[in-house]
Amino acid sequence: MIKSIKFLWQDFAAFVRADFKPLPYIYALTIITLSIVVAYCTDFGIAIVRGIAPFPYEYRYINSILMYSGLYFLVAVPMLIMQGKYRSINKWHFYLKGFALTAMIGFTDMFSWLYYLDLSQFNYREQHYISYMLWGIKGLVFQLPVLILLRLWVDRKVKGLYGICRGNHHIKAYMWLYLMVLPILIVTAFTPDFLSFYPIGKPQYLAENTALTSEGLFGFPIWANLLAFQLVYISSFFMVELVFRGAFVIGMGTAIARSTVLPMVAVYVALHFGKPVLETISAIFGGFALGALAYQSKHIWGGVIIHMGIAFAIEVIRLLQYYILGI
Repeated sequence: MIKSIKFLWQDFAAFVRADFKPLPYIYALTIITLSIVVAYCTDFGIAIVRGIAPFPYEYRYINSILMYSGLYFLVAVPMLIMQGKYRSINKWHFYLKGFALTAMIGFTDMFSWLYYLDLSQFNYREQHYISYMLWGIKGLVFQLPVLILLRLWVDRKVKGLYGICRGNHHIKAYMWLYLMVLPILIVTAFTPDFLSFYPIGKPQYLAENTALTSEGLFGFPIWANLLAFQLVYISSFFMVELVFRGAFVIGMGTAIARSTVLPMVAVYVALHFGKPVLETISAIFGGFALGALAYQSKHIWGGVIIHMGIAFAIEVIRLLQYYILGI
């Protein structure tokens, strides 16, 4: 265990030594911090996150795309200038991929199947359940085709599909790190924000009687409804890793090299707006560490293990709290 984690740390340290320059890092972290403050502490920031500013809600897709793309380039371009990477700024695929990826995220974030599907034949609980299941596959439906097109058209020399490739570099270390994080998750799960926000698959939405063996939705027992939801929910984090540590780091790395990680972190943090603030802040550190290691290893499997594992653990912990402790 110690040896594998040591090698992981050495790879991370090697990235930081090669990439770190005080002024660009201070600038990027300042912008990211200010974005969190605005999003959580101001009415205008909350309105932006909800897609109702600066334009009316009918333009929510434009609002969302402006937020993500604006934040990305607000971090990326000045950082590149501060680092003296003027050639990167002149690369057309830097702007093409940067806008394509942020627009893709902005559209997916605001998209709701309920605007386009008629679910009136289902009751309220069934509608709620179906909407969450459909939410879980948005990335697969809208983002995967964009990534495939970018890979085939722009990034023909990139190995695999943005980190989906053969590679096991540091996998054992990621597994050990995940086990080390579990006690922290258990403690965090008792904080008020987490108790109110999680689990995402809330058993009280499945039936009046929420015993696991009682009948839930569509004639299935509640445990089956929960299991199906968790499979969809947890698998959605694979697309998160493919987009952020894959396309934003490995893909954008062909244009701006190591400078791709902090702009990715800015967008990744913005994706967490609306979640518990501690989770949003932790996304800075987790996003940076996973991004740096993805750049070094050129695969996303470590992030997949950590991200899907943490999401699954949080859901299980909260469900146990709900059924055993009644909280």
